[in-house]
Amino acid sequence: MFKTEAFDLNDWLSRWDMESVPNMDDKVRECEFFFDALAIEMDRNRFRWLASAFLNAAYSFFESTALTAHFRYTDQSGEPYKDHEGLAVLRRHVKVTQKPNNPNFVNTEGLTPITKQLYEFRKKNTHHFALSILATGPSLPEDFHFGSMRGEGTPVMPLCRESLTLIRTVYAEINA
Repeated sequence: MFKTEAFDLNDWLSRWDMESVPNMDDKVRECEFFFDALAIEMDRNRFRWLASAFLNAAYSFFESTALTAHFRYTDQSGEPYKDHEGLAVLRRHVKVTQKPNNPNFVNTEGLTPITKQLYEFRKKNTHHFALSILATGPSLPEDFHFGSMRGEGTPVMPLCRESLTLIRTVYAEINA
C-alpha cells in the first residue's frame, strides 16, 4: 500500500529562500539591463550578442506576462482564473493564445508594427542564424543596423528603445 507523508507547511516555508524569487518587475529590469549595455557598446560582436539578449528578454517579457495573466488570480477553492484586464492590455500589442489541450502553455506573437518587428528579428536570430549587424556610420551604437546589405538595414537602437518603452508601458498598465 502506498503511504503519503503529511505535508509540513512550516518545514516547506523554512526551506524556501524568498530572496531567490525574482520581483514581479524582473523581466522589465532584464530588458533595461541589456538596453543600457547596448546603448554604450561600440564593438560590433559584443553589440550583436547584447542585441540578441535584449530581443530574447523582450520576447520573454511578453510570453511570461501573458502566462501570468492567465493564472494571476485564484478563487476561494484555489482554482486560477484569468486577469481579463491584463490580457486586454497585452492583446493591444501581441496576439495571446492558450492551447486548449495544454492550458499551461501560453504563446504570443507580434500584432503591432513594433512587436511584429521585434518578434521577427528574435525568431530569425533564435531559429535561423546569428544576427547580422551593419555599422552604417561613425556614431556607434546608434549607427548599428540589423542586416548584412548596405542601404537595407534596420536601425537597432530605435527598435530596442521603442520596444523598451512599450514594455514599460504595458507593465505599468497591467500592474497599476
